[in-house]
Amino acid sequence: MSAPLWTIAEVARALGLKGSFPDTAVDFVTQDSRLVKPGSLFVALSGTPSGGFISSFASGRDGWDFADKAEASGAVAMIVPHEIAGIRVPQLVVNDTLIDGLWALARASRARFKGQVIGLTGSAGKTSTKEFLAAYDNAYASPSSFNNFWGVPLTLCNARPDASLWVVEMGMNQTGEIARLSELTRPTVALVVNVQPVHLEKLGSLEAIRREKVSIAQGLPDDGVLVLPAGIAAPEWSGTIVRFGDGTEVRELAHVPQGDSWRVTAQVGPRQTAFDLTPGAPHRVQNALAALASIQAAGLDAASLAAKLDSVGIMTGRGVEQTIGGVTVIDDSFNGNPASMAAALESLKARHMTGGRRIAVLGDMLELGGDAPAYHRDLAKYLSGIDGVYCVGPLMRHLYDLLPAGQGLGWHEDPATLQARDVAALLRAGDVAVVKGSKKMFWVNKFVPELVAALQAKA
Repeated sequence: MSAPLWTIAEVARALGLKGSFPDTAVDFVTQDSRLVKPGSLFVALSGTPSGGFISSFASGRDGWDFADKAEASGAVAMIVPHEIAGIRVPQLVVNDTLIDGLWALARASRARFKGQVIGLTGSAGKTSTKEFLAAYDNAYASPSSFNNFWGVPLTLCNARPDASLWVVEMGMNQTGEIARLSELTRPTVALVVNVQPVHLEKLGSLEAIRREKVSIAQGLPDDGVLVLPAGIAAPEWSGTIVRFGDGTEVRELAHVPQGDSWRVTAQVGPRQTAFDLTPGAPHRVQNALAALASIQAAGLDAASLAAKLDSVGIMTGRGVEQTIGGVTVIDDSFNGNPASMAAALESLKARHMTGGRRIAVLGDMLELGGDAPAYHRDLAKYLSGIDGVYCVGPLMRHLYDLLPAGQGLGWHEDPATLQARDVAALLRAGDVAVVKGSKKMFWVNKFVPELVAALQAKA
């Protein structure tokens, strides 16, 4: 029988608690009472983040309000800020369940792992790149998009000590957050997937975004490696840098389309390697190169990862395809920014078509600050080869007004009132339609499932 992830006694020692605690096994750590299963440690977080962090999902209720539900679901212990009446499992009491509880346990987890840790961040494509890295044999990676002030420590707490590699994704809601997450994670390799105009309303400039992303290097040891795209400066880091992209040591040499997939030949350090990529290859190549560069920088076998890249699926909302009534819908609605929007359009243009049209359903790109209208107008240069464009949102009006006669299929201002059946009526058998925009435009409103239902009703 394999050793448990933790024991209650080990957790208590990691938190600096005195007293006697049982050696009961803990196999899962969670802050969500709905995810508790037998053998779980439940971390009862405050509904209002502590530690100076901010969250767009702050709750009016605290985690300890759900202690009874966690116990009923099988929690064997819980981290709480005070004793909870009626709870029979061990309660580990700390002043602040985030910083003194979850973060303290995450530090203890990281301290006991002696293998390679790749921390990654970027303006777009973080999770997709993380999924590529997670394909490495016996790797442990952040689940879903666990990349914030609670997601990163949860990843560390649940990471298997016997894994060959840990992969930890990091995001930000405020300046300084990536540096703090990196200092907690202490990566041996830090990857910046890209630097793009995202969160401009918060950070103000592309240079400020660069500084924030490159601050992931603050958690590196002196002999660590920073992995960067071509053209991104990092004067803040004086150690080793490995680069990927055109003209660098990790770059694409050639590709051959195979239907909607690509066979890619790449230079990875001193060796050439070939690998396949699933549909959406044009804007997955850079993510694949970033992953291979990071594995190479970690001193691991990049060729073994390359052989697995074709089996890495596309996550929901990030390019998943389905065909209904002859219409292929590409759901890329999870998020949108200028770089990822351009990549989605280039990928659509690269589609092998046997009839039908290439259609783009585009929603506003948010958080771009005062330059937002210009960023939307700039998308026009990527639309040659796109047969029809349907625009959604007030900012997308700037693009729609530039479309030539026959290319514009319509404009709708408010995504909340957008009717999927109206868009479905524009599509016909043989068409390939990509749906792309910031999360609030299509993802939150579950527009793509409604579009699929409308196409099914129409078929």
